[in-house]
Amino acid sequence: MDKEKVHLRKIILTGLMITLVFIATSIIKIPTTNGYIHLGDGFVFISAYLLGPFYGAIAAGVGSMLADLLSPYAQWALPTFIIKSLMALIMGLIIRQKNKKQTSITVSAILIVWVGFFTAIKSALQKAVNTALDNLAGALEDSPGNVQKLAGNVQTTLTIAIILFIVLVLALVYRINKKQKYSSLGPGIILGMISAGTCMIIGYFITEIILYGNPISPAFSVPMNIIQFIMGIFIFLAVTPGLKKAYTFIYGESQDAN
Repeated sequence: MDKEKVHLRKIILTGLMITLVFIATSIIKIPTTNGYIHLGDGFVFISAYLLGPFYGAIAAGVGSMLADLLSPYAQWALPTFIIKSLMALIMGLIIRQKNKKQTSITVSAILIVWVGFFTAIKSALQKAVNTALDNLAGALEDSPGNVQKLAGNVQTTLTIAIILFIVLVLALVYRINKKQKYSSLGPGIILGMISAGTCMIIGYFITEIILYGNPISPAFSVPMNIIQFIMGIFIFLAVTPGLKKAYTFIYGESQDAN
């Protein structure tokens, strides 16, 4: 198909996806510790699939940023723009991978990043708990036992998060090794969504540490962010047949399973 025609269609669709990301992020908000979870990630994934890494990043970042700007969480607008843009960029680039070697490298990289992230959280939490035991317990007339209980709650939260992530990775490995039944949804797309979700979890965790000055509160948002991007995966899966047709309309050819 003519490149100029494809370019024009992608520009038009980028505007449409900005609107859809904004609506999906704004229409249903479930409050969490430091923000809210929503359905917008599904449309971030759709943007990356249909528009590729660069136009997809624009649609995902701008749509999500507008949702924060027009809500009580305006302080999150800039971090959201950066994080959601990176999500679509990462997914779009991974979808372009065409061989198992690249896929294996990406899976290994995700596991290394996640293990490093989890180790860093545990180290930061341990330092925070030690500080709390030394300082906050007396200042707040609290007991060390209560602070230890809080630390235990955080560890439980992180354990749930890591279990959910391991389940996702195992599901991906199973999907890669199993004979594909649906040519419209290859393991590369699933891997792209998991990579994007990992980016979101780490990005928001770092942002919350910067905003709130400690790692304890941000740790509770990790499972919520995992739930959010799992919801996004289900939304993507639900509309996969339609996405395949839309992709063919835009580019004049079907998306190869990868």
